[in-house]
Amino acid sequence: MNRLGGTTAAVTGAAHGIGAGMARALAAEGAALALCDVDPAVHALAAELEGEGARVLAVEADVSVAADVRRFVDAAVARFGRIDAMVANAGVWRATSPLDPWDKALDDFEALVAVNLRGVFLCGRAVAPHMAEMGGGHIVSVATDHIHPPPGYSTGGGTRMDVYDATKWGINGFTQAWARVLAPHGVRVNALCMDATDSNMIRGALGQEPPPELLERWMRPEQIGGLLVDLLCEGPEGRTGENIGIWLGHEVALPPWREPLPSRFT
Repeated sequence: MNRLGGTTAAVTGAAHGIGAGMARALAAEGAALALCDVDPAVHALAAELEGEGARVLAVEADVSVAADVRRFVDAAVARFGRIDAMVANAGVWRATSPLDPWDKALDDFEALVAVNLRGVFLCGRAVAPHMAEMGGGHIVSVATDHIHPPPGYSTGGGTRMDVYDATKWGINGFTQAWARVLAPHGVRVNALCMDATDSNMIRGALGQEPPPELLERWMRPEQIGGLLVDLLCEGPEGRTGENIGIWLGHEVALPPWREPLPSRFT
């Protein structure tokens, strides 16, 4: 299939896990790829995908550093002439609590906000003018099921996730505001709010090799990649401003399109 032929997708945090699964799914549909990660392994993924016929640019970059994001986006535009989709996937997790020692609390806050929230901000702001000038595009952020849980459950994550969850609630603010401002320019903005998916982050949080029965329950990166492709393929008339729930025990698929509620603000 070649549903994304002629387009370019940028994916952050692409070296492993969900980001790599997204990159493989996008490449399989014909998209050219701009991939970045702080891990040099992003070059190995790029070589793998190039060996399968994809056009790929790999850049070592830290999404919390404005100069790195600017360099990544500018390099992608220089190489491919366009960025049709920016997938802000890079993220980190640390165990945090309001009862943590002061110095630890400050260090954790800075680290989590830098990548999870500032990184999304920088990536979105770097591509929005380019996409508006092109007359269209799609910004996709990775949030969490903690802010959009399955029906019947309250919001919020575990008891050691206050700062992590705060960063993801912040993404919701960008998603809603950017969707309204960029809609007249043909740019869609959505967030993927996924449940447990096999990745370096969740394995690190677990603190041990996951037992087989847990691995069987977790979603796979390639499933998230397939859903991302379907979201992009909705095209200019597709949904925008949505937090898309992706939950264990439910089909990994886009929910039915729904008419957005009116805003209270002009």
